[in-house]
Amino acid sequence: MQFEIVERDETWVAGLPVRSPKRALGELRDRDLEGAWSSVLHHELGGPLATAYTDYSSELGTYNTQIVGYACHSFDEVTRGHLVARLPRGTYAKFSSVGNFPQIMIGLWTQIAYAEESNRISRTFTGDFEFYPHAYKIDLYLAVEPR
Repeated sequence: MQFEIVERDETWVAGLPVRSPKRALGELRDRDLEGAWSSVLHHELGGPLATAYTDYSSELGTYNTQIVGYACHSFDEVTRGHLVARLPRGTYAKFSSVGNFPQIMIGLWTQIAYAEESNRISRTFTGDFEFYPHAYKIDLYLAVEPR
């Protein structure tokens, strides 16, 4: 299992929201999520494709909001009508995977579950995000306690 611990500056992800607990974190298929991606991909985007998971609710054991869209650095890059999630500067565990959907996501979440179960990471749930460098790769960043 490969992952690395990295320090990141504040990260912005703009796009359209998908509310949970309709879709639990790690769930692979969701019509609302697919609809949001379809809509975003028909807009002019201010940066590379990305998604953010914010507003974690410990009572529900899931995130309340997922923003599907793109990374950006300023409000000038945000498409009209899109929301912005600001993820805090901090320590993140970076997991990467290459492949086809849904296997790529299954592989990532298997790696994450193993890292948590073996106490290699302790998640803070302060905001996680994914970048998509190309159609077959995902870089997933989880906020974690510093080592």
